[in-house]
Amino acid sequence: MNQNLQISHLKTLIAINEEGSFSAASERVGRTQSAVTHQMQNLEQIIGTPLFAMNGRNRELTNAGLTLLRHAYEIIALCNQAVSAAEKNFNIGTIRVGTPLEIAEDLWPQVLRVFNEAWPNTRVILHVERSPLLMQLLESGELDLAISTRRLGAHKGKPLTSLAVNWIAAADWEYIPREPLPLILTDEPSMFRRMALSALDISGLPYYEKFVSSSMLGVRSAVIAGLGVTARTISGFPPEIQLLDSKIGLPPLPDISYYVHQSDQRMTKECEALLEIILQYIC
Repeated sequence: MNQNLQISHLKTLIAINEEGSFSAASERVGRTQSAVTHQMQNLEQIIGTPLFAMNGRNRELTNAGLTLLRHAYEIIALCNQAVSAAEKNFNIGTIRVGTPLEIAEDLWPQVLRVFNEAWPNTRVILHVERSPLLMQLLESGELDLAISTRRLGAHKGKPLTSLAVNWIAAADWEYIPREPLPLILTDEPSMFRRMALSALDISGLPYYEKFVSSSMLGVRSAVIAGLGVTARTISGFPPEIQLLDSKIGLPPLPDISYYVHQSDQRMTKECEALLEIILQYIC
């Protein structure tokens, strides 16, 4: 028995049932009446049993025909769902955005929540990296939007927000007077690193690099472990820390400013919408 049912044949079967006759169904499906008859004959050959029986001058569905009709409705519904799902997947937009960790942890959740409510079918690819790398990705066309401490080159950026930079240590860390300050820093390039070293050099306070990491997670772990002091925003640190700015005579640190940059290679309506939300909720 041939199992290859054609969708067009099943649609014609449904049309015959709903319109009440072969002639009316032919107008609905846009075929001649003889073509409709031929389709039903093909279905009967596939099923191996008559789908219609004469009742006077009218054709009525047999039990086999009624059974096939029920499945025809289900099959057509599934086909429509498949097409709809494929169209949604094909039309889904993608935004590639980058941000430093301190912005991602504290300020991004609200931005993403609002954006997802307005653009639920848009995929967001988030890169959490240090500012210099984010600017490189933006320049190379690998990002559509980037939040960065940098305001250089062609991408001047729109001012976004400023965060306080503090001297941070574990809650149980104790300063030993007249001893060099043990520093926990990220490696270059790092604005926080340069900010800390410059402030200490100007003040004349002795220090040494106790721990250096390429990631903020490494810095955070070393601080929590009590290895020394770092200069960062408090974003992402647990409550069990202390701010040392005025406790041991450390020099004050300037706030750090953030800017949002957009690609000059690709700017979709989804990107424009996300940019507006960023400016609204982070500024």
